[in-house]
Amino acid sequence: MQQQQIARELSKIKAWYIENWPLCIFCGHRIKEGEGDLAHLIRRSYSRELQTVKLNTGLAHRECHNIFDNEPDQAVYLPRIIEVLYIIFLLSSDYFNLIADHYEQLSEAIQLFPSVPYQKIEHHGELLTLQYLLP
Repeated sequence: MQQQQIARELSKIKAWYIENWPLCIFCGHRIKEGEGDLAHLIRRSYSRELQTVKLNTGLAHRECHNIFDNEPDQAVYLPRIIEVLYIIFLLSSDYFNLIADHYEQLSEAIQLFPSVPYQKIEHHGELLTLQYLLP
């Protein structure tokens, strides 16, 4: 896929989230118009194939997005981090294994990921809260 085509597809995905699910993928709070970015759970630099997959994206507050991308020690406190990690687990076990050590505090919940029945989802809004996995 060429870069212009990717940009168009990402623009469509962002518009869909704004219209249908305007909540931050990381904290769950509403994103006001013009205040959110389209975030990728699996970095675009890691996988070109996943960059236009809706499940790999979501709207995010800039601060939440920055914490997730750059401060994994603080990202464990993002309210939806369990769901985010589960989606990463579904999308790419290789990438998940690369980052899992940053989330050792959540290891008890992460161990339960293979048994979670919600596996055929198209966007993070379909995922019921997984906070029950926390001990």
